[in-house]
Amino acid sequence: MPELPELEAISARLRLALTGRRIQSLTLNKPSCLKTTEPKLVALADNRIITIIRLGRFLCLGTDQKLYLCIHLMQDGGLCLCPAHHPMTTSNLLCLHFDNAEDLRVTEGGTRHRVQVHLVTDPNKVAWIAELGLDPLGPDFTLNRFRQALARRNRTIKRFLTDQRTVAGIGGCYSDEILHEARLSPFQPTVSLKPEETIRLYAAVKRVLHDAIVYLKALDHLPDRRDRTFLQVHGRAGQQCSRCGSAIQRVSDEKSITYYCPGCQTGGNILANRSPSSSLPPQELASWSNAACLPADRSLSSSLPLEGGGNKREGDRPLSGPLK
Repeated sequence: MPELPELEAISARLRLALTGRRIQSLTLNKPSCLKTTEPKLVALADNRIITIIRLGRFLCLGTDQKLYLCIHLMQDGGLCLCPAHHPMTTSNLLCLHFDNAEDLRVTEGGTRHRVQVHLVTDPNKVAWIAELGLDPLGPDFTLNRFRQALARRNRTIKRFLTDQRTVAGIGGCYSDEILHEARLSPFQPTVSLKPEETIRLYAAVKRVLHDAIVYLKALDHLPDRRDRTFLQVHGRAGQQCSRCGSAIQRVSDEKSITYYCPGCQTGGNILANRSPSSSLPPQELASWSNAACLPADRSLSSSLPLEGGGNKREGDRPLSGPLK
C-alpha cells in the first residue's frame, strides 16, 4: 500500500527511532518473504542501524557492517514498531529485536504473501532497485529530464506515472491525485501532451507529493491508508469534486482501478472500462505478464480496499503507534 509520501514519512520517523540502535536478534516467521540467500539473515545480529532511506517504493535499512535490509511492502504489507513483549501474530513475517526492547515488525495481511525482503551488501543488487527511474524528490527530476522520459515511449499518462522504471515511487493512488491536479485524462497518450500540459503534469507531480509528505510527516504515528483523508479523487467514487462539483468516477482495466473527475479531466466524458488489449499500445502488451516490469499500480501497489474496509491484522495496527 505505501507509496512515496508514506514511505518518506515512515523513513523519517524510523530514523529518529532506530538510528544507532543495535539489532539483538531476529525472528523470521515466513521464510518465503526473504528473497536472498546470501548474506544469511543471521548476519544482521549485532549490527547497528546507521541509515534508513527510501529507494522508489523500497525501504532500506543500512547497518554499520555494510548490510542493507531492503523491504518492499507490495500490496498488503505494513510495518509496526512496538514493544518487544507484544505477542507475535500470524501477520508478523519478520521481526527485528532491538537493544531498547522494541521490535520493528514486517507484517502482511491477506493471503497473497507478496511482501519482499532482501538482505544485500548493495541496494543496487536488488534488480527492481537497479532499474528504478527518476525519483521525484531527487536532483535529477528536472523538467527537461521529465520531458525526455515522456518522449521515450507512447503510452497512457497513468501507465507512465506508475512505471517504476520511469518515475520511481508513484502508484495508483498518487497517480490519480497528480492527474486530477494537472487536469489531464488518465488515458491520454503521452505523445499527445502539449508543452503546457507537460509543464502542468510536472508541476502536479511535485506539488501533490510535497503536500502529501508535509501532511503525513506531521502525524504522531507512522502513516497508513486511513490517514489519506486529504485525497481529492482516489477512492472517492460518487463524491463531488472539490474543484468543479462533478461526481468522481472510477474506471477499471483487468489490473487496476483509476479514479478521475470528468469535469476537470475529460471534458465531461465518462471513460469506459478497458481491457489490456484496448488500453495499451502493442509494445506494452508484450510485457503485460512480466511482474518485474509492471508499473506500481499493477504489480507493486496496494490492493487493499480503497473505499472503506481493510485487512485486519489480529490486533496490530500496521504502520502505527507514536515513536518514543
